[in-house]
Amino acid sequence: MANDLRLADEILKNIGGSGNVKNLTHCMTRLRFVLKDESKANDEIIKNLDGVMGLRKQGGQYQIIVGNNVSKTYAELMELGVSGDDKNNEPVEKKKLTIKQVGINILDAIIGTMSPLIPAIIGGSMIKLLAMLLSMTGVLSEESSTFNILNTIGDAPFFFLPILVAVSSARKFNSNVFLALAVSGVMVHPVFMEIMEKAAEGKEATFAFIPVMSVKYTYTIIPAIVMTWLLKYIEDFADYITPIVMKNFLKPMLILLIAAPIAIIIVGPAGILIGTGLAQIVFFVHGQLGFLAVAIVGALWPLLVMTGMHRVFTPTIVQTIAETGKEGMVMPSEIGANLSLGGVSMAVAFKTKNRELRQTALAAASSAIIAGITEPALYGVAIRLKRPMIASVITGFVAGAVAGLAGLASHSMAAPGLFTSVQFIDKDNPMSILWIIVVMVLSIVLSFILTLVIGFEDIPESEDDLLDLGTKDNTTIASPIEGEIKPITSVQDDVFSREVIGKSIAIEPTGNKIYAPVTGTVTSVFPTKHAVGITGDEGVEVLIHVGIDTVKLEGKPFTSAIEQGNHVNVGDVIGTFDLAEIIEAGYDPTTILVITNTEDYDAITSFDNVEVKAHTSILGVVKK
Repeated sequence: MANDLRLADEILKNIGGSGNVKNLTHCMTRLRFVLKDESKANDEIIKNLDGVMGLRKQGGQYQIIVGNNVSKTYAELMELGVSGDDKNNEPVEKKKLTIKQVGINILDAIIGTMSPLIPAIIGGSMIKLLAMLLSMTGVLSEESSTFNILNTIGDAPFFFLPILVAVSSARKFNSNVFLALAVSGVMVHPVFMEIMEKAAEGKEATFAFIPVMSVKYTYTIIPAIVMTWLLKYIEDFADYITPIVMKNFLKPMLILLIAAPIAIIIVGPAGILIGTGLAQIVFFVHGQLGFLAVAIVGALWPLLVMTGMHRVFTPTIVQTIAETGKEGMVMPSEIGANLSLGGVSMAVAFKTKNRELRQTALAAASSAIIAGITEPALYGVAIRLKRPMIASVITGFVAGAVAGLAGLASHSMAAPGLFTSVQFIDKDNPMSILWIIVVMVLSIVLSFILTLVIGFEDIPESEDDLLDLGTKDNTTIASPIEGEIKPITSVQDDVFSREVIGKSIAIEPTGNKIYAPVTGTVTSVFPTKHAVGITGDEGVEVLIHVGIDTVKLEGKPFTSAIEQGNHVNVGDVIGTFDLAEIIEAGYDPTTILVITNTEDYDAITSFDNVEVKAHTSILGVVKK
């Protein structure tokens, strides 16, 4: 958050301040300003800010490309007084807190807190599932110590969920992690739990004459999130009222003395009521719509994953499994959603003539079907080709309806795939195994057939194929380094692997020279010399980024032979890098070439190359 605030502050200074902003919106990667006077903006400084990937002026907009963190930088700009409206042409005030913004903040808090906990929750639930299967097959007796220890290992992430949530929330809200742990620890302390059990049996529980509601906090999420958020304000208050000479011991004592009672008297019971209410809403929707609820969620699931909104369901899934032992609406819907993306990827691999796309699609299909990991299929195939997404949505609805009619329910929350399908086995209903197989096969086969029927616009593989697209202007982009092409989806950086800032290609370097991929003008040279932006004479905008996170090397392995404003010809040496030094420092040297104005082109194709050198064409673009 500090880095986002710093970047927002630097951007605001160099565009002429908030008073020079007439309007501000943002897309997936760009801040889109409408400035009152563009001459007040310092283009060169903005282009070279750490965190800014490029600058573009188009359609009256002053577009600053910041990549995947654009929404955070946008939020910080709002906090600094930038507004989306120009009212009376006067300096603007801070953005007002609306009901919509409150809702966005709550969802962001839940998603940001729960996402880091997913591995622990999945790991625990799968171990509990393993214990159940071993018991079903007679390998272990439920009375044996081995079974009970195994079950306890799996149950630990759920039992101590408030503790895990406290750590994650403290990082999200910038609260003190250890104080957050101490407060949440009260909720699951054995003595406090014993008091709560006695209160449930009718014995009054009070703290300083204030009644304490009987609540069980194990397996809960919302009380710890809310309390950790409040903790930040309690910390500030305690810091304000504590004398400097007594801060070391009095401040932490006051924080715990204020926070813990608030947690067990107010926030905890309220959080439990909210969590129970959310779970009841899910139960109600499922009860009213039945199998249709599963079908609808199955159709919408890929779209929810695209926006990150699927994480909103995590608290209700966890609480439902904790209370009833299974979840029968959201998790069954994921079977069709996940495997359908595998099916459409298989169909694309079967039909495409582009060998690179075929490899990408096969890898994506394996990931979705075997492990339930759908991002490669979603971003690398379905969204990229558009029409296969329709096949996935239709299949998700149909398969979800079948799963709902069969009454499938999950005892875990691992992403449904071939190896995790055991989570839907009901030990009291052997037919559940058959229904799982039916839904999985249906998801793959139906999505495969629908993709072939609906079709998709194939991506051409060669320069001849590119020219065959029509008589529109076209440009080819050469390789910026010597090396071997690798799938962009394999790059360990979401901004590049998901092609967030534009169509991209990844190259594993074998040489040490950086070449100009197009003939044009150098528009930016990062101070650390690891990245260069060039605008081609034909209008294509390219970004060359050598290595992943190599900005942290502060330019040591790099040399630059050009400056901003220089005109270069394709194949010119514009810099060098020490490959061995990058690898020895522990960084991935994979070099990315990005077309940052992808939206300006009708088609962009990757040519059929593996080993590349200077002047080797790797991408082709067709203008709109």
